[in-house]
Amino acid sequence: MSAKHLKKGDPCPPLEPGVLRLYSMKFCPFAERTRLVLQAKNIPHEIVNIKLWDKPEWFADKNPITKVPVLEQVGNIVYESLIVADCLDELYPDQRPLYSKDVYQKAQDKMVIAFFEDKVIGTFYKSRQAWGKDQEATDKLLTEFGKLNEKLKNRGTTFFGGDQPGMVDFMLWPFIVRVKSYWVLGENVDLPDSFAFLQAWKAHMMEDPTVKSTILPDKAYDEFGDFYRTPNESFNVEDY
Repeated sequence: MSAKHLKKGDPCPPLEPGVLRLYSMKFCPFAERTRLVLQAKNIPHEIVNIKLWDKPEWFADKNPITKVPVLEQVGNIVYESLIVADCLDELYPDQRPLYSKDVYQKAQDKMVIAFFEDKVIGTFYKSRQAWGKDQEATDKLLTEFGKLNEKLKNRGTTFFGGDQPGMVDFMLWPFIVRVKSYWVLGENVDLPDSFAFLQAWKAHMMEDPTVKSTILPDKAYDEFGDFYRTPNESFNVEDY
């Protein structure tokens, strides 16, 4: 991964013909989704990191809403993390497909992802903004995590994707791993032990080679959380 995060005033690096480029940011969970898919499918690519709180002027030409992830290749630009993930799975169908070939199972997987997008992520960030002090948001988030725990239990598999992580696992993981550092359930509070299936899933995910290739040390997540919790707190994103 490119170490430097480009900021305002930095030029856009020239893109070599045919190269697949990801515009990312090390700590963004949405961008991490894309990095997981790229690693799982072993897709050659380069990464250009963007300092999201001090973005280069040209980045709006890549994505008018100036968010990561963004894919660029041979004049094509794709953004929005779920669209990017599905695009990669379709562009490279023979490199570890991340959805089941069974049409109905694929639909079930997409419904779990849709549930997570609709019911979990908004509440996750609402609770994060309150740093776990919005009890209503916290209770709602616990309820939705409980539903995910039940969905995994009903599948009877180690991962949502079966015996190895699939698209559902990679779309959920970047948020689940940040529960404690983002204080979404309270200060330094992680998923409750009562969510036994999610806890086991998390432990198995931590041992997955793809996850290991993208995960950061706990200290990094904690320091990035402090950066947002404390006004004017300095944070050197290049340290990780």
